[in-house]
Amino acid sequence: MTTKKTGRPTAPRIVGLRHVGMVAENPAALARFYEDVLGLQVVGGSGEENPFGATAFLSSDPAEESHQIAIFTNPALRHIAFKVGTLADLRAAYTRIVDMGLPIKMAFNHGVSLAFYFEDPEGNLVEVYWPTGMAFDQPYG
Repeated sequence: MTTKKTGRPTAPRIVGLRHVGMVAENPAALARFYEDVLGLQVVGGSGEENPFGATAFLSSDPAEESHQIAIFTNPALRHIAFKVGTLADLRAAYTRIVDMGLPIKMAFNHGVSLAFYFEDPEGNLVEVYWPTGMAFDQPYG
């Protein structure tokens, strides 16, 4: 479906901003900070042996959202993530972004979600994802 005004595919229904990917020299130490200060739960992570570098994942409500903060040593993984309500919305978002001429940087089946990534005009990495309903320990989600 397209809009008459722009001719672009109709905007997908974005449920909201759901997590932020940050960078830290020591993700585990920064995760402890958020655990101590805000009461977030560490729900997973990895060490330097991970091909993407060390990670830590936190959530205020793991039953509702697999993670709300992702912390990486690798600055290429810094991003913001928007959740869509349905698989059809994910497909619509993908189509809209491609039709607008924005290159897709990567797409993943994270197990807990299907996602794709693109950059905004300032080079910020943006993730759009749909939760599959499957549960996996982080860092796979």
